[in-house]
Amino acid sequence: MSERIIIEFDDESKSEKDKSGKLSSGDKKSESTGQENERIEIDLSDEINKIEIENIEETYEDKILRKSIDCCYKGTNGHNNFFESNLNFPEGIEKGFSQSFRINLKDEFFNSVLFNNRYLILSSYTGHVYFADRFTGYVEFKIHMHEQSFEKTGLVISNVVYLNSVRKIFKYAGTGEKKFDAEEIYSTVDDTFIWSNLNRRGNKILFTEYFKTEGTAELVIIDINSPEEIFRYRISVRNSISDRICISGKNAFLLVDSKLFVFDIDKMTGEVSDINIPADENSFLFSSGNRLYITTISYELYYLDLPLRENIFKSTGIKNSYINSLGGFGDNVFMGTMEGWKLFKSTGLKIYEFEDEYENRIECISRNVMVISKNNKIVFSNLNRFQEAEGYVISSDRLNETEFIVSAVISENEIFILTRRGIVESFTNDKLNIHI
Repeated sequence: MSERIIIEFDDESKSEKDKSGKLSSGDKKSESTGQENERIEIDLSDEINKIEIENIEETYEDKILRKSIDCCYKGTNGHNNFFESNLNFPEGIEKGFSQSFRINLKDEFFNSVLFNNRYLILSSYTGHVYFADRFTGYVEFKIHMHEQSFEKTGLVISNVVYLNSVRKIFKYAGTGEKKFDAEEIYSTVDDTFIWSNLNRRGNKILFTEYFKTEGTAELVIIDINSPEEIFRYRISVRNSISDRICISGKNAFLLVDSKLFVFDIDKMTGEVSDINIPADENSFLFSSGNRLYITTISYELYYLDLPLRENIFKSTGIKNSYINSLGGFGDNVFMGTMEGWKLFKSTGLKIYEFEDEYENRIECISRNVMVISKNNKIVFSNLNRFQEAEGYVISSDRLNETEFIVSAVISENEIFILTRRGIVESFTNDKLNIHI
């Protein structure tokens, strides 16, 4: 491309050609005397060099790739299913959700989707690890980890991925440079299993181990900056121990034999105390706002005020015949039931109830959108207008087979869905509906 523009101003009496295409006498004179026509020259090279690269608008993908992303089981350290996102529900008949990609990994999954700035990270029951491009779904890396099985969910800390199999923890760093080498940073001993999903506070990763032969457990803490330094805290277990460690502030909370184990991460001390309400390993335990919530075996919801001063749970007054999922943010509590879903304030006041003929499970929540699963159907609900929702069926690639959704997460402007048999779908809110 030329970097110079020349504009000439010719005298029409001197430059006009006759109909035969010959120069007029005035032109000949000008040519013979060597006169030059007036002209303006503009050199664009300097102007081009003045364009600032940073003034070029970034693409959405570029903005995500520059981010340092953390990802945790159930959204936050408090396991409340909340994902910080500006995703909006596409209100009106002109806009809607659209599927940006679909892949079939043809594998078996029991845990949740993880993500960093470049990839969806999926680890299967059969021991496979997948890194799929979060924008296209293209699987850039797949490996079978020999004699490993991934049943619980790991972590992403500043784009670095930590995956826990039944017996080991692996670290994947440098994925931004497409390096997928697994570094083993932890391994159990014989007859010992990693029992919980991973959780974290700062640079510390927390999880529990269960000793099958001894009937005991340990809270294990690894500092990611010094993984060789491992702290252990022995916990006596008579009947059951939960697979979720809920962290709020400086404390980690865990249900053990219908009792509450509270561990001070700063002081590295803990104790088990009676909570005087009927709970077990299936009870939900999560934190939201300034409260720690727990459900009883009869599906009543109790709470503790945080920061913790005493281990006396109080009733919210919220009760249901069955609760399959819970979550929330601030003083909002969402409940999934056999016949729909409900929204309460932390005081127990019911704000909204949606009645459905199918069981609704709350998968994830942002400030504007809640994602609900109904076996193989995913529903996006508008949290600004409760009556608005969109639903999609996640179909199987095989006839006479039904998919079952095991995980849904919200990241930036995308919602990622995972089924038990390895169907992965991505949805965005940028669909334009054309009505004819």
